[in-house]
Amino acid sequence: MQDIRKLAPLEPKYALAIGGLDPIAGAGLYSDVKTFSMMKVLPLALATCLVIENSNGVKGVVPFAHELVRLQLKEILEDCTPQAIKIGLVYSSDVIELLARELPKGSPVVLDPILKSWDGKDLITVEGLKLLVELLIPRSTVVTPNILEASVLSGIDVRDVDSAKEAARKIADMGAKCVVVKGGHTPSQKAVDVLFYQGEFLVVEKERLFEEPFHGLGCVFAASFTALLAHGVEVLEAFVQASRFVAHAMRGSYKLKGRARIANPLELYYKSLDVVRVIDNMNKALELVESMKGLGELTPEVGVNIVMCLKNPESLEDVCGIEGRLRPVRGFLRAQGQIKFGGSRHLGNMLLEVNKRWPSIRACMNIKYSEDVLKALKELGLRISSFDRAKEPLEVKLKEGMSLRWGVQEAIKGLTEEPDAIYDLGDLGKEPMIRVFGRDALDVVRKVELIVSKLRELSSSQKASRG
Repeated sequence: MQDIRKLAPLEPKYALAIGGLDPIAGAGLYSDVKTFSMMKVLPLALATCLVIENSNGVKGVVPFAHELVRLQLKEILEDCTPQAIKIGLVYSSDVIELLARELPKGSPVVLDPILKSWDGKDLITVEGLKLLVELLIPRSTVVTPNILEASVLSGIDVRDVDSAKEAARKIADMGAKCVVVKGGHTPSQKAVDVLFYQGEFLVVEKERLFEEPFHGLGCVFAASFTALLAHGVEVLEAFVQASRFVAHAMRGSYKLKGRARIANPLELYYKSLDVVRVIDNMNKALELVESMKGLGELTPEVGVNIVMCLKNPESLEDVCGIEGRLRPVRGFLRAQGQIKFGGSRHLGNMLLEVNKRWPSIRACMNIKYSEDVLKALKELGLRISSFDRAKEPLEVKLKEGMSLRWGVQEAIKGLTEEPDAIYDLGDLGKEPMIRVFGRDALDVVRKVELIVSKLRELSSSQKASRG
């Protein structure tokens, strides 16, 4: 959510992307155009070649004739002066000479030196590589090689942070103002990026979310960096924000039939649309809850809340809840505050833990614990799990916001299917509670409605048997 807010006040700028065409639109110019558009930058696009590829790898490259590339550039520059330029796949030496000669001198340049595909195919000629070093690196504001590319450009075998620093310094000595050696291709559990700028190093560790190779992730990083420079963002801050943007593209990644995951630079756009869906669903759920009889008896002392998270949530800021919770008024539950994101810390933490394991579970509601409710859950055939607060480690108790996360981790340990409900019997100062989970807020409330109906049925049966 905070990254969506950062983009909101920006005024549109222009940036030029130079690179290859990818039929599955996962990398190259198509990815750059999507990334620029997400970052409120109006894209200009210069195609240098067609890459015959899909998510299984590269089959070949069809370079465009020098004259075709020249005519594209001529038409672009007659119409607009870009406020930043991203250079990706250039392939041949004649195209590199053209770019070095004709690109406007005042615009910052981000060079993503694409030398090989992720599956090992050559994406630049021998002469092209020579001229890239001689002509394009000295023109670049930022150069963003991965460790394999950094090894080729610097002549240093990049294997760890120290060798990455050495390679970055050597590439900077070729004329680049800033060098980022991306660590996504290392075999370690964390990806480590090394930035060298104005004689100083910045090392950033990032968690790996997936084991598969990625298609287009480097393009997204370089394109988002370019877009931020077009907006006038200073280099170090642009690096930090571009890294955050890449994390979104990684979380929203998808797979076709091939081996590689495809980075999705439109993830934040999808997330912004999901905000509308979540608020709409929460309003419908709240309307149903406030019209439902019998919920007063299911209200715990702390009150009731309903929460729903965005797709691929990162924090409590991506969880929508009801401010002040719901409490009984004349036999019906009534909201004490507004529906808002960040509106419930306790239920939100539990939902985030369940969602990590089962992303389809995006909502939760708490109700009062009783043996009768537990019986109703079982008779409805709902999947139930639990945790014992008495077993909570002291270090967890002392850490703010960790108790319920720990409880959920305990409750779902060993489960093969997502739970419909998780309960605990409480502890000193902690009320026993049942939390009902579902695919959205309305789904959860409908499950609670079934529980209320089942409780009435059980109560009637008990009265009948006593009579």
